[in-house]
Amino acid sequence: MIFSVQRFLEDYFGRRGLHDLDQYAVSLANLYDQERGGKSQNSFLQSVHRLRTVFYRNNHQLNRIGFEKSIVALLDDRFKKKASTQVEYFPGGVSKERKQFEKKARRNIATLLNGFKRAVEARAVDSFWISRKARKLQARPEHIGQGLLAVFAKGVVLDSGLVQREILSGTGFVDVMVMLSRTPHLIELKIMRNRYEGATQLSTYMNTESRRVGWLVLFDARAHDRRSVIIPERVSVKHGVINNVVVDLNPIAPSRAQA
Repeated sequence: MIFSVQRFLEDYFGRRGLHDLDQYAVSLANLYDQERGGKSQNSFLQSVHRLRTVFYRNNHQLNRIGFEKSIVALLDDRFKKKASTQVEYFPGGVSKERKQFEKKARRNIATLLNGFKRAVEARAVDSFWISRKARKLQARPEHIGQGLLAVFAKGVVLDSGLVQREILSGTGFVDVMVMLSRTPHLIELKIMRNRYEGATQLSTYMNTESRRVGWLVLFDARAHDRRSVIIPERVSVKHGVINNVVVDLNPIAPSRAQA
């Protein structure tokens, strides 16, 4: 959502002839994505007012308080429903996974994503379902997965890396990008209901971003008697290699497994 908000703000500023020399639109878009869903309007306006910027100095005709109120109202009208669905925490926290990650001599993306897989399967499966028995997923389950991964990754890597969502790439958006040791890792997420998909889309992003390796996180929502399609650990695509990480969203209950 960050880049959608950013583009909206940049277009709005441009139409009004406002000068944005220090990328106020970027700062405001990031703040909106991170905080709007969990704050009241007054509380969020206070956060907006604390942003350091020369935007109002360069556009001295604006009354800052009045403009902030109007711009937040515009953003809410267009994006508030989406912001309210933002994932703000990972069930059970990530302190255990952060300690495990910090102990690793090589803190790589495979370690991070496999830790995410185990954490979701242990604590966050129910986040995706309205009723697992009735096989009814939440609305926009891929968005839930994207939010969980972003929150998990940020909590695990802390200052040792950078995590961003919805990175503009050509005419599309990469779901999540994680920067570790100055290396960007492109991650696409898909809910797997029947077919294996997402590789072609990710391959296009890899080509655009000049990356030979991509990561596809598949949230497997299939019933166990419908898992005839076996997902390989990696697949070769036109622009490189994609590593698959499969997260089981429909595990067999321990009591049924024992039976």
